[in-house]
Amino acid sequence: MGIISLSLKSNDRAFRTVKSTILNMAYVAISFTLMTKSAVAQFTNESSTVTLTPSDISLNIENCETLAAEQSFTLNGTYTGSPNSTTYETRLIAGTAPSCSVEDSCTSIEIDEDACTCEDYESNQLSITHSFTLAELFDQPCVEGSERTVNFYLHYKESNVDFGTPVEHQSTEVLQIVIDLAAPEAPEESPSVTPAEEALVINAPEVSGDIGRYEACVWLPSDDRETARCKEITPDSSDRFEGLQNDVVYQVIYAVYDTAGNRSEDSPAVEGTPASVLDFAEVYSGEYPGGERGGCQSMSDDGAMNRLPLVCLFLGLMVFVRSRKRSRGYITLLRVSILNIAIVGLTPQYGIAKPSSSFSPMTSTVTLSGGAYQPSIDDEFIPRDGVQRPYARVFQDQSPVMFQVQLERHLLDSYGLLSIGGILGYWNVEGDGLSVTNVTETTEMSVIPFAVYAGYRFDLFQDLIPLVPSLKLGVNYYTWSIYDGSGDIASFVDGSEASGGTFGWFYSIGVNLLLDFLDREMAWSFDRDAGVNHSYLTFEYQVSTVNDFGDPDSFRLGSEMMLFGITLDI
Repeated sequence: MGIISLSLKSNDRAFRTVKSTILNMAYVAISFTLMTKSAVAQFTNESSTVTLTPSDISLNIENCETLAAEQSFTLNGTYTGSPNSTTYETRLIAGTAPSCSVEDSCTSIEIDEDACTCEDYESNQLSITHSFTLAELFDQPCVEGSERTVNFYLHYKESNVDFGTPVEHQSTEVLQIVIDLAAPEAPEESPSVTPAEEALVINAPEVSGDIGRYEACVWLPSDDRETARCKEITPDSSDRFEGLQNDVVYQVIYAVYDTAGNRSEDSPAVEGTPASVLDFAEVYSGEYPGGERGGCQSMSDDGAMNRLPLVCLFLGLMVFVRSRKRSRGYITLLRVSILNIAIVGLTPQYGIAKPSSSFSPMTSTVTLSGGAYQPSIDDEFIPRDGVQRPYARVFQDQSPVMFQVQLERHLLDSYGLLSIGGILGYWNVEGDGLSVTNVTETTEMSVIPFAVYAGYRFDLFQDLIPLVPSLKLGVNYYTWSIYDGSGDIASFVDGSEASGGTFGWFYSIGVNLLLDFLDREMAWSFDRDAGVNHSYLTFEYQVSTVNDFGDPDSFRLGSEMMLFGITLDI
């Protein structure tokens, strides 16, 4: 199908209306054509074409009686060859036999048991159309437990010719309607069931055969089987059945459907009991009453006007960086990356460093780095003998790598390199929730840090001494989210959502190892071909204090990190 393209350039309202009308009509026409085409089965082979409408009907145990009597099908056949005789006949043949003889005559034969019948014929006509229902083809169309296929053929036969042998043709390909009233075998094994917070994790063994989909059902033993809640699941995969009550016993089964839509009997039933599992937000806010509220609100309204002016900027960015689902974390990261690049890229340029050894002007710096990060959340809790604090208890004091992208815009280079820049990072940690019944369920916390800073690099003698010190000082904003076992945003004990943002500040001291001195010719080629003036291995010690500048109601996300990475001047 071709693509319709209209280009109408006019400011006139009437002209735009015409354009809109034409496009809408084209869309409707195309849609109708596609829908019509999708409902027609067709084959074309040597000397014949046969179509069946509709072609997407599945007859199964549930709908066979109704469709067999009420669903009308239209069969059309055309002999596309050239007649050699003035007397010929075109037939449409239907049958359940593996093959149909060309000698089958047009008689009223029921085709329940491997038989063929000529449905219709035309004398001295090359095309033929016939409408029918399955009840007209079968004495008993819907036989429980049976699986039958109706094949349709085109037969063309000439009576006599002046010279040669009369042509007799039967289509070699067939169109089919499948009547499947045989349910698949019931699964022999029970599903495995793992308790979770207000949920059960169901794993159903895969069943061999013509299986289209799997379904799990859950209900209370005191209720009837018909009251069960069912949902589609994936075999050999852990599917969560949400919305259940903790400490209540449920019956669990699964069943399979074949491609025709027939459902098997239930598998053997097994019992499962959802159990309370505390995610990190609940452990933090409920198990340790003595700590701060830790960011149930990212800042108090009374103190907002007393913060740094950059708070206004961060509040605007907060609209973009809040994430309600774990899968949206990467989209959030992309959004903030674009904002970060825009802020740095639009900064006024007061000077451009042009080293004599470089082919291209040097205006910016990009640093990719990473380092082990552990938030200082536990610092707000008073240590107790024999009692682990929340982060240590849930996440086992893990320190996963935080990845950072730093972008800088150069301002002055007279006495070293002075820049302003921005930082975007990502960090995630996973641990096990707490349960008195030893139920294993994960909980996660993710942090996306954003910062703006001023930086200084003492690079006046880097051609002689390839170790270049650097300093950075800035303010930052950490957005954070805590997730429960289902991957949704968790809640604190008071019901508030466990996500928000916390402000702070940081400084860093770094040493950059200039790589140009290892092979200066390669470095010059890198500059000439890619516009990279200098490249460094970067070692940076970063200290951050992230607690909303001392607000007692905020998370403490500050840390000390050693970052390692690569820096490129461009």
